[in-house]
Amino acid sequence: MKFSSEETLFVTIIIAAIVSLQGVTSQSEWHRLDDAVYLVDTITRLDYDEAQSLCQGYGANLARVDSDEIQAFLTSFITPPLRDTRCFWIGCNDREVEGQFRWLDGTPVIYDGWAQGQPDNGGGGQDCACLWSSRNNDIHGQWDDDGCTVDRNLICQKGIYNFRLTIPRTNPGFINVYCAVDVEIEGETLSPDDVKLSIGQTLSSSRPISHSSTSLDGEFRNNSFLLYNVTEGDQIFCYAGELPDKNRSFSLATFSAVFDVYALPELPSGPTVGEISSSSVTVFWSSWIPFLDPGDGPVVGYLIYQQTMEEKWLVAGRIDSGVGEGDLQRIMEFVLTELEPGTEYNISVSAVREGPGGEGPRSPLVTVTTPTLESQRLRKTSAVWMVLFVISFLGIIILAIAIVILCKRKQKKEDLSHLRAAPPASDPQSPHYELPQPSVVRPPAYQGLKKTGINNIKEEVYADIVDPEKSEYVNIPSGAQK
Repeated sequence: MKFSSEETLFVTIIIAAIVSLQGVTSQSEWHRLDDAVYLVDTITRLDYDEAQSLCQGYGANLARVDSDEIQAFLTSFITPPLRDTRCFWIGCNDREVEGQFRWLDGTPVIYDGWAQGQPDNGGGGQDCACLWSSRNNDIHGQWDDDGCTVDRNLICQKGIYNFRLTIPRTNPGFINVYCAVDVEIEGETLSPDDVKLSIGQTLSSSRPISHSSTSLDGEFRNNSFLLYNVTEGDQIFCYAGELPDKNRSFSLATFSAVFDVYALPELPSGPTVGEISSSSVTVFWSSWIPFLDPGDGPVVGYLIYQQTMEEKWLVAGRIDSGVGEGDLQRIMEFVLTELEPGTEYNISVSAVREGPGGEGPRSPLVTVTTPTLESQRLRKTSAVWMVLFVISFLGIIILAIAIVILCKRKQKKEDLSHLRAAPPASDPQSPHYELPQPSVVRPPAYQGLKKTGINNIKEEVYADIVDPEKSEYVNIPSGAQK
């Protein structure tokens, strides 16, 4: 059947319109698989970096094809093969190290979706991967490597959920991970069990971790996970939804387990020993000092260890620090009980900072031997005799002091017996006494005394003279006056 030129032109326009509409549909329609949606763009042709930028404009990335299920799912949109053989950019390349292909988030490519003999870096510089749509069954739906500057179609992928993974600073060996998931489409509200996390060298070998806490703000779900025994090279996978097969793809955030850790606190010196009995020992040590002693605070407590020659280190007890950062050094005290008499013990202490895994190394040890029951009894007897001796000695000293005091009081009383009362003119109640003065015998009044060279001495002038022996006075016989 032949068409006129007008009919041929009309059929061509119709076919072009159908192809155009089919291309627009392909370019704008997202197809969901599990917790991700994919866009197979059969119209746009860009180089690898431009294709990734276009996907990012959609809030997506070039597709991560890491399972048979995803590989088959995407191949269904290019089967039967498109009219022209073409390859669609996907999100892996070996730009950093030749031959070591990685996904755009940096994780290594484990799944093998390569066509036979690929990747071959043919001609050199073939660093970016694409998915074939071809009539050749050997390569249809398989990967190939090509030059990153070649213009090709592309496949974008984005998760239903946006993930935010937060890893605060933690103690060595432990990681506290917060995986937050923000629902983007379909108005879904996640339950705590919908947000999951696993850790391991690869996805297939990762172990699931149960969440320790959860919070919900509208459609925003945030779960906290505590990880331990983390080893070098581990990857953290955070995802949403039920995943019956770990080898399948899922909406996730993938992070290398590289994190900032605290330095555990160390006590530079060991404990000292105080009181010792056959069954207990008291120890003292200096508290951990911020900014002076090794490690990071705050220290929330101390663990006390004991060890005998036949046993391993055992925790004898724990006490709270009560010391915050900035506080001055304090002396800590602990009594170890239920010890065996006559046994040698090693004793050590460790400081513990807040958070899991916060215990620092043990301090230098101190060695002490508990006395036997017999030696303890002897020591108690010796102590009793010593106490009695001290009491006796003190009693002798006190008795001697008492005797001295009594003797002094007796002597004082004898001295006071010679005292007389104050003259009547004084206060009769006065306690003051004075020793009696020798009696003064007044001589008879001297009359007619005459001082040499002095005339007219009157009798009353000399009536009170108490010293008649003075040389300047002479006795004048009676009747010889004047």
